[in-house]
Amino acid sequence: MAVNLPNDFGKMLEENSSVGGVGSGNWYRWNSKATTDECRSLDIRRFHRERLLKPGYRFSWSWRRAERKVASIDVLVYRDHLILSYRYRRSGEEWEDVREPVPLQWTPCNFGGEKSWFICPGAGCGRRVAVLYKPNRYFLCRHCYDLAYQSQRDNKVYRALHRAQDIRRRLGGSANMMEPFPKKPKGMHWSTYDPLWWEHHEAEMEQLVGMREWLDKMERRVG
Repeated sequence: MAVNLPNDFGKMLEENSSVGGVGSGNWYRWNSKATTDECRSLDIRRFHRERLLKPGYRFSWSWRRAERKVASIDVLVYRDHLILSYRYRRSGEEWEDVREPVPLQWTPCNFGGEKSWFICPGAGCGRRVAVLYKPNRYFLCRHCYDLAYQSQRDNKVYRALHRAQDIRRRLGGSANMMEPFPKKPKGMHWSTYDPLWWEHHEAEMEQLVGMREWLDKMERRVG
């Protein structure tokens, strides 16, 4: 299905293709160690389920940590594309306004209706994807940023570590395991907090045991 875009859409992409823009080669290639779980993401399936993809509709989308909003964007919907508006700041630099156009495509479902997709706006990409990620300035597909799924990177030890760190972040604390476990956030019930503490404790113990086993194995190889 062809994507029919308005006359000014190409101009917007061209503007974003200037130095530091979406189309400026592979400047946005990310550290190969990064994973999808470490990035903010947009999932068009959620937009579709929540009936947000109505032409002319404008809405805000936000990310939260421990019930606190940490980032948000504005989304303007057209039939064949979205306009994402948000602020971005490189380390040590001033905030700047970003307006990123993202093409959409609709495909028919087997039993009626349509399925929506993002068309990745990365230079030379154009992949049809359900999720876009933002470890840098723009929302692009995981291939453009060379992101791996967390499950592809993790072994047993790191899965346990990440599980413990996720609980810490959920409670508004630091992922640093050397810091004290976060206190109960205001408004959270103890019936919610206590199971999280125990889940964190079990994950921490699993990580430590796994690390001990790994060190023992390394010592046997060396010795």
